[in-house]
Amino acid sequence: MIETCALCHNIDVVIAQPRFKSVTDTQDETRVLDCSILEDAVAEARKYNFDLYIDLHGVFQSALFGAICGIRTRLGRSKETAKDGASLFYTVIAEVKEKELNRMERHFIITRKILKNVKPVYIQVKKKDYITIFPGSSKKGILKRWSTDRYIKIANKYRDKYYVRMVLGPEESDLVRYIRNRIDIDIVECNSWEKISELISESGIVIGNDGAFVHLAVWKGIPSIMICGPLSPVVNGIWKYGIGQTISVPKHCICNYLWQGKCDYNHYCIDKITVADVIKAVSRLEIYLNERI
Repeated sequence: MIETCALCHNIDVVIAQPRFKSVTDTQDETRVLDCSILEDAVAEARKYNFDLYIDLHGVFQSALFGAICGIRTRLGRSKETAKDGASLFYTVIAEVKEKELNRMERHFIITRKILKNVKPVYIQVKKKDYITIFPGSSKKGILKRWSTDRYIKIANKYRDKYYVRMVLGPEESDLVRYIRNRIDIDIVECNSWEKISELISESGIVIGNDGAFVHLAVWKGIPSIMICGPLSPVVNGIWKYGIGQTISVPKHCICNYLWQGKCDYNHYCIDKITVADVIKAVSRLEIYLNERI
């Protein structure tokens, strides 16, 4: 997360806080929560005498942190979408009651409760010849992967028209040999967020799963196609100020064991998305971009 924050050059300081462990101990039938792990992070934050704390995360620890740092104005969202009583620690509350709301849009609603003039950056589209495909995912989110063979078909479809490349992060090395044995295109193995950001910025179109790389592309204003599976395409998909399309089945499922890599529904939510669906989305995006440029 520190490396990710470094991509934004408007951030002056990053104060990392450790995550609370799950509460398992009890004392006289009372649950015991040890806050001492936050001591160093709180001491560091107090040095800066911050005027405003905006909690976009909306959980108990993130809300508590602003309070114990002594920051006078603490902004967060209402109890309907905050978790674990987080809203008790805010001095200013943005009414965000709708759970099926795009995350980035939700961030703007919260922030604009106080900073009224904050608005999305205008996206100026420029014609670029690169299609960058992100076919992987983290090991934990492996159920969010679309079929590698289908990505290869997409690459074959557009390789004569565009410069097509596949980019893989450090948790996706298992795909490298498989892809190289089936298609002769540029495969970039990357373990640096700075490099990933550069590759995205020079892309004309980004295609990939519902993962960090495509989210970054959307938020950088790069035309993107997101293939969304077990998680909500509304919450996680391309927001209304982005360029591109989120592709999903009409009714998304929520696997109880998604983050353990177990699917109760035979991977239906993402396997039902076809190569033709993505090609149609690319065609629509090309028409839109030609009109904008």
